Amino acid sequence: MSVRKLLIVLLLVSFWNYAMPQQMLTLEQCRSLAIEHNHKVMVAGEHVKAAESLKKSAKTQFLPSLSANGMYMRTNKKLSLLENDLLLPVIPYSSIDPNTGTFNPSLDPTNTFVFNPMTGQPVTDSNGNPIFQNYTWLPKDEVEFGSKNIYTAGLSLTQPIFTGGKIRETYNIAKYGENLARASETAEKTDVLYKTEEAYWRVVAVSEKVKLVNSFITLLEKLNTDLENYYSEGIIIKNDLLKVRVKMNEAQLNLVKAKNGYTLAKMALCQQVGLPLNQEIILTDSLSTTLEPIVEQSFADTAISKRPEIEALYQTINIAKSGVNLMKSRYMPNIGLSANYLLSNPNPYNGMREEFGGDWNVGVAVNIPIFHWNDRGHTLNAARSEQRVAELKMEEAKELISLQVQQAVFTLNESVKKIEMAEENLKQAEENLKVTNDALEVGTQKTTDVLEAQSMWQNAYSDLIDARMEYRMNLVNLKRVLGNLK
Repeated sequence: MSVRKLLIVLLLVSFWNYAMPQQMLTLEQCRSLAIEHNHKVMVAGEHVKAAESLKKSAKTQFLPSLSANGMYMRTNKKLSLLENDLLLPVIPYSSIDPNTGTFNPSLDPTNTFVFNPMTGQPVTDSNGNPIFQNYTWLPKDEVEFGSKNIYTAGLSLTQPIFTGGKIRETYNIAKYGENLARASETAEKTDVLYKTEEAYWRVVAVSEKVKLVNSFITLLEKLNTDLENYYSEGIIIKNDLLKVRVKMNEAQLNLVKAKNGYTLAKMALCQQVGLPLNQEIILTDSLSTTLEPIVEQSFADTAISKRPEIEALYQTINIAKSGVNLMKSRYMPNIGLSANYLLSNPNPYNGMREEFGGDWNVGVAVNIPIFHWNDRGHTLNAARSEQRVAELKMEEAKELISLQVQQAVFTLNESVKKIEMAEENLKQAEENLKVTNDALEVGTQKTTDVLEAQSMWQNAYSDLIDARMEYRMNLVNLKRVLGNLK
């Protein structure tokens, strides 16, 4: 790329950055933007939607299910009831007992069996069985049935009646899972809000540091002007003038560092709230605030009732309890109602003709578990252990939260004291600077003393900014540990 093209590109980039409109932002606007654009919050929101859908799915298990099924099958051979042709005896009507409807050959033996005219006894076969007078022939191929093409279709309705609580506990687990997802979403939002406020107040603090360095440079420039006049009049030597100029160079370097830090802090805030990194923003708040020490109250109880982490652990315990009940339900019988309607071609209800024939049926199915090597007992013990683990985690979390709250209150009150001390130190530094400047004007003070007084003033002011920044962050941290950062 030629030098001319490079210059054009740089000019366009500079113009674009300059043309980027400034945006006024309040703390609440930054909080809203951060929640709206944060990807972790979006992911947590999708988890909530997924949990809601799972709960709705679990609720459907209480309702009957309707399904349709169909099948087509092509067969190769027909079914045959006989392995060969048969000769079957014909029983005369006179040998049927009218009272019982059963065969009784003694009623009319002459018309039933064949008798030997010589002996008068029934003729028997080789097995000793009497020979009937009449037989009918039943060919094998006449009792074959089936079709090359078989079609079946049906509707099935199933309604669970009693499952030992499986469906109820499955629904409860899905419901608690939804609550757990919502608690996780709240925790993500809290974390985002905390980081947003941290980035916001850091921008404000660094902005104050930039103003402080500019004010310090203004003091040095005034001092340099005064010393140049004194030097021209021969009151001081050049060495005093050089010391001020060296200090000015250091201040200019510190100004560059402060501006770079301010730019980076704004970029970090823009990234947190979803704005372009080079967006020019102006924050409306300042670090100045009314300070009041926090008196310890029942903060721990408030935190335990509001913290999303505790809510998540509560839901985890509920899920574990439902898991125990679910394992207990495995000892219970399962009872279900089913209703079906089936169509079939060939028609089994009309001589297997190639037509559709149907029928319905209703039934109740019962399954009672009896023995499976204590499998259910082992899973029940495992579920009880999981419940105990969840309860122990809850106890530990409550202790840690109580400790967090106590630490947050202590650090906030310490930052209040730091601000009070920093404000007092700044007043003393300002008074010292005034006295030193007055003494310099009458010639009773050295240049190095004035430079030292200015440095003391700058350090005192910087310490005050840091103390106010620390107070803001400690205040936000207290809200976070109390569960009030919403």
